[in-house]
Parts: sequence; structure tokens; C-alpha cells
Amino acid sequence: MKEAGDLAIRLMAAPDISAGMRLRELAGWNQTEEDWRRFLEFEPDGCFVALQNGRVCGTAATLAYERRFGWVSMVLVDPDYRRLGIGTRLLERGIEYLEGSGVETVKLDATPMGRTVYTQRGFVDEYEIERWEGIAPSCESPGLKQISAQDLAGVCEHDRRIFGADRSRLLRSLWEENPRYSAVVYAAGGIAGYVFGRAGTKAHYLGPWIAEHADVAEELLREFLNRVAGEKVFVDACLVNPAARDLVEAAGFEFQRPLTRMYRGPNNYPGRPQRVCGIAGPELG
Repeated sequence: MKEAGDLAIRLMAAPDISAGMRLRELAGWNQTEEDWRRFLEFEPDGCFVALQNGRVCGTAATLAYERRFGWVSMVLVDPDYRRLGIGTRLLERGIEYLEGSGVETVKLDATPMGRTVYTQRGFVDEYEIERWEGIAPSCESPGLKQISAQDLAGVCEHDRRIFGADRSRLLRSLWEENPRYSAVVYAAGGIAGYVFGRAGTKAHYLGPWIAEHADVAEELLREFLNRVAGEKVFVDACLVNPAARDLVEAAGFEFQRPLTRMYRGPNNYPGRPQRVCGIAGPELG
């Protein structure tokens, strides 16, 4: 372990992405360079690096949604520099940025170890999430429609009610990056469900995965898995939705770890998590 030196925290910039990827690899996380670029594009004043003696040893990122709520995430610290309070300072800088920008509620997805730290800083539990992973089985495709440019506006409008805030820039970014992951289901009353995804350094990531009914959720899951058959997939299942865990377990996925969605502030816009099968990611909400 390194000794504490002169610690500086500054805004993250594009040249720091390589350092962020190094820390991500040390942590065994799944993000890509494109994920870092997305944070820098969406919140250029809300992404930070910590430097000890001039070397990047930590990161943090934020993402605000309509100022209703925002996420603090990507708090990574080089193992050689842990237990020096660097992660705490990065977390506090992210909270300070969001609250200083007028964001009502700060949210994050906590590991069991991190939950204690966050509770001490005023965060309370919202609901539980579970990370599952597996090799996508070959299954009969239900032949669902890939989301088109014409579909996207309606999907984003529907998603605002489910998520609790407008995240159309995120959904559009995911779709533009790789539309083949996406699918939408329509019913007589309109949109019945949809799924997005993204590439990762370790696995494909399934989410957000939204459905009005369990049968729609199953169709969307089968469609996604069929498109990446034989390859590794991660999904973070929202346990408020009773179908989510059952469906991924039935698909042969294995449980990896629990997470707790937590919030600090009033939480006036909880959305409808009962319709959420899989979140967009612990770093995205």
C-alpha cells in the first residue's frame, strides 16, 4: 500500500479514459471506453479523477436525470491506494456536484460492503437488485421488432413514466451505439415492453429491460439472448419485479452478487420499478 501523499481531485477529461480503463480492469468491471466517453459527454463537469503524486489513482462519475435525481458511480480506487479515504472524497465530490446542480435526490447502487458507508452519509434503501450472468442459450426467437428511429420517441416517453425521469439521451445513445440489442413489443394499448443493451469488456449487458407483463418480459429476454447466443451476458435483475429473477434463472443464468439501490433526499420520482426487469446498469440507473 502506498503512503498518503498530496491528493488532488480534478475534472476527468478524455485523456484520462485510459487510466479509468486501467482501474476498471483492476476491479474486474465490465465498462468500455465508450461508457467513459458517455459520462464525459453527458456530465463534463461531474466526472472526476483523483491524483496522488501526479498519478491517477481514483475515479468517480455522475449522471443527472432532469434534476429529479442523479447517480454517483464509477467510484474506483487503485488497490495500492485504498484505505486512504480517496474513495470517500470522490463520492463526496460527486454528491456535491449533483446537489450543487439542483438535483433533488442522489442515488446509487451499493454492494453490501459499500452500503454501510452510504448509510452513514444519509442514504436509505429503495429496493434490491441482483447481478446474474450466463451464456446466452440458443432459443427460438419470437421475432420481435428491433427498435427503429420512429419507435424511439414513443419508447422514451413510455420509459419516463417507468424510470421516473427523462433518460432519452441515454436510451438514444445506447440505441445509436448498437441498435441490434434493442427490441420493442406493442400491444393494443401501446408499448408493452422494450429492451436495450450494450457491449462490455467481459460480457454483453442486458438492460434496461422493461415489461408490462411477465409474458412480454419473457419474449424480450428470449429475443435478446437469441441475438447473442453462445456469448456471456450480464443482467442486473430488479427484485421488485417478481418475474425478473425467475426468468433469468430459468434461462440458465447464475447469481453473482446482490446490490441495494439507495437514495439520499426526498425520492419524489420513484417511477414504477414493478415494471423493471433489468436496470440500465449500476452506474446508469
